[in-house]
Order: sequence, then structure tokens, then C-alpha cells
Amino acid sequence: MKPDARFGLTTLTCVVIASMIGSGVFTTSGFSIAALGSAERVLVAWCIGGVVAICGAIAYGELARRLPVSGGEYLYLSRQLHPFAGFLAGWISLTAGFSGAIAMAAITFEAYAVPESIRPTWFIPNSVAVASILIFGFGHAFLVKLFAAIQNAVVGIKLVALTTFLIAAATQISSRQWYWAPLEDNLPPAWSMATFTAMAGSVMWISLSYAGFNAAVYIASEVKDPEVTVPRSLWLGTILVTILYIALNAVFVSAVPASELAGKPEIAAIAAKAVGGNSMELLIRCAIGLGTLSSVAGMIMTGPRVFSRMADDGVFPAMFRTGPNSISRTVLLQTVIAASLVMVSNLSELLGYLSTTLALSSAVAVFTLLLPAKRSAAESDRPMSTAVRLCAITYVASTIVIAGLMAKNEPADLKATGITLLLGGILWLFSRGRFLPENKG
Repeated sequence: MKPDARFGLTTLTCVVIASMIGSGVFTTSGFSIAALGSAERVLVAWCIGGVVAICGAIAYGELARRLPVSGGEYLYLSRQLHPFAGFLAGWISLTAGFSGAIAMAAITFEAYAVPESIRPTWFIPNSVAVASILIFGFGHAFLVKLFAAIQNAVVGIKLVALTTFLIAAATQISSRQWYWAPLEDNLPPAWSMATFTAMAGSVMWISLSYAGFNAAVYIASEVKDPEVTVPRSLWLGTILVTILYIALNAVFVSAVPASELAGKPEIAAIAAKAVGGNSMELLIRCAIGLGTLSSVAGMIMTGPRVFSRMADDGVFPAMFRTGPNSISRTVLLQTVIAASLVMVSNLSELLGYLSTTLALSSAVAVFTLLLPAKRSAAESDRPMSTAVRLCAITYVASTIVIAGLMAKNEPADLKATGITLLLGGILWLFSRGRFLPENKG
């Protein structure tokens, strides 16, 4: 075991689950029903998203097996493609990839923890969001094992709440009416171009709910037996979340008529109230709050490891290099940036463009598996299996299609992505070699 190995399979799997289950699973299906017009087609979209995510998890597991150290996309692209490509991936993570997602999760947590209907007049907007970031930020900076255990407990409570909801729904399978009738009587045929386009659009948004399946790769250097543990945690966590997502949405989309769900973001609360009354609605709202809170904790835990790896390579200030206090410093940096972003208006629009950018970054990272390997001393020599290669191809192709559809529907996002990459390129020219230690020249 490595001397700095602090995390095992349980913690890593919880990190994956925490990073995946945010607010998307509780809101997306309302818009999907409006687009697809059928509960069955919505479930097909969730199944497609799950298959893509599982393929991505298997592919990332191969990346982690080849190079079992922290760093994520920054590391993989730097080593297998070019340092500049890795720097851009790290720049995206630093500026908003993790920080923006943390901020959005914290804002969502505040919305469910302190609904506007019960807020006192003296309540300061975003105060709960900032507080949640600061608590987990300082906790992961100075009390790593304790807050890892707290995060595991939060994930466990969240899963118990969701399982309770599913059990309550299962007990009513034969005693209540379930609504599978389409939104309209004259739906387009299943294989028509209109249905295909609508399905692609729904999968595009649903895929965001599966984001986070690769979370464990960012802390690989601190894992026991990372070549085995990291890949196992990725596919185990992703499969569990996929099963949970499909089961939850089977209830969400059929608990009430489609007309009462179409276009509504609070689909989970509506379904929960139909299944178990006000008490079940409260339980689901608590689960959503815990889901977003655990996302805050999970991303604060994983993101800073990328910045330490960048500092080790001399493209980030030396004070963040791997060492006794480096993780504390990078966690605090991440915390400050995320807390600051909470104050930014239109953050949801910001994350719209980030989802495109990060999806492309992930696709390029997995694409390196299909290139001739550039071996290093840290990498495994075991050849990649045909099954893993097929998973990598499936993930890359699917992600490019999804990202392309997002860019087509929201061209402003693509423009913002270009500006981000341009700024990253300018910073690369400035930082290249500037932060290298003296013994590296």
C-alpha cells in the first residue's frame, strides 16, 4: 500500500455516486416528456444515457489503469496527446469545470433547504450556498478523513431516502393507477426523423445527469491499489446510479398523467406527492437537498488534485505542488473560486456552455486510448481488450454527437467555449516553464 493511500473502494464508489446524483435526475424528465410525448420514450432516453455513461466509466477505468495517478483529463491529455491540450483541460477545470459545478450544486441545495416560501425577510440570498461550500471546503482541506466519512454518510442517507421512495412506489404497483398513455394520441412513429431528433435532444440533457462517473480518477494517487480500485469504483458506481436513475424515472413519469408533468422541473416532487402524499414529497425534497450537498462535497474533494498535478508539471504556481500542505492549499483555492461564482448571475447559462466544453474534454481524453500509447514508467504494459476499445469508441462517438447537438441548439455556448480556449492558450504562453523548479530548468 502506498504511504499516502487514504481512500478505498467504498469511499471512491461514494465519490462517484455523490458526483453523479445532483439535481438533474429529479428535473430532466419533465422536459423530456414535453419533447418526446411518451413516458416509455423517456425511459429509453435514460437507458441510452446510462449505456453511454457505463461505456465512459469503463474507458476511464482503462485510462486510470494505464496511468494510476491523480490529474484526470489534464494528466491524460498532457501525457498522451500534448502538454498544451492537458493545460487547456486543467484551465477549464480550474476556472469553472469544478468550481462552476460546485457553485450550481450549492445554489440548488439552498433552494431546497430554504425554499423562498419560508424564507424570513432578513435572509441573505446565497448565504446557505456559500456556507455549504465553506464548510466542506475547510473540512476537506484540514480534516480529510473525517469529511470523507461524513460524505459517505450523506451519500448513504440519500440512497436510503430514494430507496424508501421506490419501495413505497413498489407496494402500490397493483393498487393504484399508473399513467403510461402518451401526451398526444398522434405521436410520430418511433423510427421517424422527428422522434430521432427529439430523442437525441433528450439524451443530450439526460447525459448531464450522468456526468461525474469519472470522479474517482482525480484522486487516484491517494487510493489503495489504484490500478484495480479506481476502475472498479467507476463502473460499480456508474452501474448503481444507472439502475437507480431508471427505477426513479419509471415512477416519476408514470405516477401522474403526462400532461401534469410536461415541461415542469419539479417532476420528482409531483410524483412523490402522488405516491405518498406530503410526507413522501418532503422525503424527496430532502433527498434532492442531500444529493446536491453531496455533489458539493464530492467535487471539492476531487477537483483540487488536478491543480496539484499541474503545479508538479510546472504550469501552475509552485505553492500548489504535491506535498504535505499542497492539497489543503488547492482545496482552499477551489473553495474561494466556487464561493465567488455563487455570486455570479445567470450561472445556469454559464454551466450550459461548460457542459459542452467538459464533454469534449472527456471525449478527447478517452480518444487517447485509441492512439498509439506513449509509455512511461508509471504506466501499465497490459494491452487494452477489445471490449474496452469498443466502449471507448462508443463513448467518444456518442459524446461528440451530444456536444454537437448542444452547440447547434445553443451556438452561444460554442462561442463561449472558443473564448475560454483562447484565454487558456494565452495563459499557456505565459505560464509555460515559468513555474518549473530550478532543478528542472
